[in-house]
Amino acid sequence: MSRRIVVRGPAFLCALLLIMMMGPALSTAGMKELRYGYVEGGWLREDSDLSGQEDGWFAGGSFSTRRFHFFGEYRDPGPFEYWETGAGWHGLFGDSFDLVFEGAYVDTDADNGYRASGGFRWMLLDDLEVNAYYNHVDAGDFENDGVSVGGLWEFFGRMAVGGEWDFGDEADTGRVFFRFYFKKD
Repeated sequence: MSRRIVVRGPAFLCALLLIMMMGPALSTAGMKELRYGYVEGGWLREDSDLSGQEDGWFAGGSFSTRRFHFFGEYRDPGPFEYWETGAGWHGLFGDSFDLVFEGAYVDTDADNGYRASGGFRWMLLDDLEVNAYYNHVDAGDFENDGVSVGGLWEFFGRMAVGGEWDFGDEADTGRVFFRFYFKKD
């Protein structure tokens, strides 16, 4: 029997307020700046209540202005395809710790809808980023609330490897990926 982690509104708001209060203390002077201009790709595993467990791949990218970023992604986990495109806002706590909000249009083979997310990205160490998000996806008959956690290790100034797991109430998704940054840090 699998257990699902479900985060509802009040718990997410409390966690978000705690992060906002701790943000200035977590943002460390002299750390690398978070970057939002990149291309990435890798392997993914989706475990959905609707379709079971499927392995596949994904590719995507992002570019940004000072406080806004724009992104797109294509996923192919087994029998269906998934497209996503959207925009987000990031900032508030300095160069190495960002509060992030995103909205995206989602298009699957079966239906289309949206994704809304909120969370943070933090350069924990000079080459190690950690992140966490609350995600809500609504695409026709599929509705999923989840919490994702991930990390990236940067190397050679422009590259990173990372992993992420999304614990959802209808679907869990894991991914391992390679990222190439447009701007060298």
